[in-house]
Amino acid sequence: MDYSADLEAWVEKQAHISAAAMERAISATGLIRRRRVFGQVVVPAPGSVLASPVIADWDPEPDYFFHWVRDSAIVMRTVADLMAAATSGSERDRWRRHFENFVRFSLQLCSLDGGAFLAASHHRQATQRDWKKHLRPDAEIRRLSGDSLLGEPRFNADGTLDVLRWSRPQYDGPALRALACLTYLAAGAQPDADLRRLLDIDLRFTLRHADLPCIGPWEEFGQQAHHYYVALVQLAALVHGGDRAGDAAEEWEAAEDRLRAGLAQHWSSRCSVYAAIRDAPGESAEDLVDAAQLLAVLDADLPGGPHSVQDPRVQATQAALEQLFARDFPINHDLPPGRAPALGRSRADRYFGGGAWYPTTLAAAALNYRLALCPGQDRAALLDRGDAFMATVRHLTPEDGELSEQVDRETGSQTSARHLTWSYAAFLGAARLRDKAKEARSPTLPAAGSRSPGG
Repeated sequence: MDYSADLEAWVEKQAHISAAAMERAISATGLIRRRRVFGQVVVPAPGSVLASPVIADWDPEPDYFFHWVRDSAIVMRTVADLMAAATSGSERDRWRRHFENFVRFSLQLCSLDGGAFLAASHHRQATQRDWKKHLRPDAEIRRLSGDSLLGEPRFNADGTLDVLRWSRPQYDGPALRALACLTYLAAGAQPDADLRRLLDIDLRFTLRHADLPCIGPWEEFGQQAHHYYVALVQLAALVHGGDRAGDAAEEWEAAEDRLRAGLAQHWSSRCSVYAAIRDAPGESAEDLVDAAQLLAVLDADLPGGPHSVQDPRVQATQAALEQLFARDFPINHDLPPGRAPALGRSRADRYFGGGAWYPTTLAAAALNYRLALCPGQDRAALLDRGDAFMATVRHLTPEDGELSEQVDRETGSQTSARHLTWSYAAFLGAARLRDKAKEARSPTLPAAGSRSPGG
């Protein structure tokens, strides 16, 4: 394969931009968020991770000035990778401090109590009359402690409870946070008491909630269900954290078996794809698939077998998604050679127009790079395919490197949340896997990690 020096230079430049932009959302203590209609003043605490540091009020950009458990875990897993790839002691220490602050902040969130919050809060009185309909019922907040608290999708970045109506409960956040902690340990960090405690909290929660129905990864309001994404990252947390089972080994094994059996039920023999939601109705493969499934395989990083990047059924599901968006998105029509389709979420998605998402398109690139690392694969072809998705991301990225949540399906212009922290983390993850795949293909290329976007 002839690597394009132009694409190579852009990937390196965008990696630096993405690392800096992602870091600005971590411990953003210099920002102040005033939600005047709710009487809130939020100053992010050390260790918090903003889903987006942009101040917006659904005007039309969404208000993402929250610490989402899922998003923050994905970001901090990238922080652990940047720490491992650091080329200087000061750079490594900087990323390490971010992770340590995140652990402490997460533990504080785990100790919140809804009853105590209500006893001290004046949020209902402070909220303007026309906006009170957006507040959560007090009874719902009062129940927040223990497992119900760990099922919360998001918190205010100052470490207080989110008082707004949202889609709940969600059971993938603790599993993803456990995976982030495990990645941090694999990067050479020494486990202190705080990290061990947080990891134990998240793994035990995942053990208790393995394969239970909940709200899915896109947080759509509606009935709880069995989501492929949730079950797969839960399985991954238990597989990668299995050496911590201790006296719960039998329960651990039973939970893994339950998750594997549940995931197997997502396979549609009629449509030859994994369904994003178990037992979901649909006339075709394109009715059943959702790009969150690609994110699930990427985040789970199973070593092999079903639901790993090597699973032919995963590859069939990815192919169905690519075909869907290649046809349905005008921005994917008449693509030039060397470009792959930009991916959205699902056929039915209409959130901010239901456009192409940076994290999903980058996941398609990353899965090709990851598969290229597996024995017996056509690495050159997989690198080419991964680069085709990267070239599409480049085409949809402005000169300043800003990454939003999604782009319009017809015009390619950026829409929804600006400076989505997850988008920057997704780019860094894909770029890291690209480096590893290139190194595996050609020992003469620079070693993975020699590029230091965080420096």
